[in-house]
Amino acid sequence: MARPRSFDSHAVVDAAMQAFWSGGVASTSVDDLLRATGLSRSSLYNSFGNREGLMQAAIARYGREQSAAIRRLFEKRSLEQALTALFMEAATTNNDSRGCLLVNAVGELHAGPGDDIEAVRNALADIAATLEGAIRAADPRRDDARQLCVAAMAAIAGLRTLQRADLPLDVRREAAHRLVRGLIAG
Repeated sequence: MARPRSFDSHAVVDAAMQAFWSGGVASTSVDDLLRATGLSRSSLYNSFGNREGLMQAAIARYGREQSAAIRRLFEKRSLEQALTALFMEAATTNNDSRGCLLVNAVGELHAGPGDDIEAVRNALADIAATLEGAIRAADPRRDDARQLCVAAMAAIAGLRTLQRADLPLDVRREAAHRLVRGLIAG
């Protein structure tokens, strides 16, 4: 008879997400995950299949959290206000200077196993669908929501890179404002 789980799988996936975010998706080992989550090796393998299964669950969780944050950000804001808030976060705080787990992972996994990068692509696609829907809801008259979404995601990735490179804050803020104005004027 199998023993029942004695851990909170949500807390484990959250702890794994933090470990992958801090240590890098490709560099975080099973031992790192065991330390971060408190799982035994057998619990990790029995519950998630392997390291990659836990990584894919962590990436999916991150994508859901980012989508929820976008929905909250767009509530009761104009399109320009919401994009400004989104771009300013990327340019200034950037998840406490950790960047985006998905953007970081793309650089690490682009030549790796297909399932790993596919998890990142799926999470990015979910975030894009959420952002596109938020753009449509914020300004239903726009007929370019899809293109605006793609451009906004590219701008966010660029602003996150500028922040991680530690360009001067005033330069990053100005870039964020110019990008918003350019995209809104479209």
